[in-house]
Amino acid sequence: MSFPVIKKASYILINTPDMVMHCGTTAAIERKNNPDSEFLKQAKDHLRTFEDVVAYPPNQTYIGNIIPEKLLEIKRPWHNSKIEGASKAGKFGEIMSEDEFYGLLKVSDVFDLVILEKGFTQRIKQRFADHALLNVKVEALGVGEDIGDIKKLVDIEDAQGLYFDDVLIGCVKKAHDVDINLSAHVMLENIAVKASGVLALMNLVKLTGIDVNEVDYLIECSEEAVGDMNQRGGGNIAKACGEIAGIKGATGIDMRGFCAAPVHAIINASALVKSGYLKML
Repeated sequence: MSFPVIKKASYILINTPDMVMHCGTTAAIERKNNPDSEFLKQAKDHLRTFEDVVAYPPNQTYIGNIIPEKLLEIKRPWHNSKIEGASKAGKFGEIMSEDEFYGLLKVSDVFDLVILEKGFTQRIKQRFADHALLNVKVEALGVGEDIGDIKKLVDIEDAQGLYFDDVLIGCVKKAHDVDINLSAHVMLENIAVKASGVLALMNLVKLTGIDVNEVDYLIECSEEAVGDMNQRGGGNIAKACGEIAGIKGATGIDMRGFCAAPVHAIINASALVKSGYLKML
């Protein structure tokens, strides 16, 4: 087919309250400049639980469990309402919890930068085994490390701690001793973008039923850029996501344009198909 159309879309939401407090830009800057601030003391009390995130009506709409028109019947503000019996799985995608996402970070990391604690790893292995898409990634989680070794990496080696319910359960190591573009914090940002892209891509493959061996081009359009001090932004998250999602024969590019990047990505994909350079599956 040479006329470009959008056939399917995959929708993923990931709830990461501990990452907000320990790794988010606002909290990280506040912790550095004003560690005793009221913001840091009170902010977590205003973050929703995973159950509340799943039951939030717009989120259920996003993953396809209720139609948008249904929102018109719910009194605003919507955060005061919950969808009873809401599921984290929907016909368009899913809502993922923070602990599962940490496991996804681990299986998306090919440089052994993500370290998870042994007991936590075993628990996530069971969650992966029960997951419709990630059950093929159970062994990639490994066996985990002792929490003492993880704490040493965080305290001494400038690793970025990973927390669940405010308890240290893992870390992300820096990828270079002096390159700030490969610091532990930046590596966490990059791997998080990759992991969320992997989940969306795996879900899209399932929804479309396409043969991954026939996919030859990927365009990634998040707000993060990967690279080192010599080539900031020169990396390729698109191909990295494809590798983990099983699309190993595709090339591709990353496109950046802040929140507008998906529009540019769609325009470029359309042009590549319409020109005949690439075919649409």
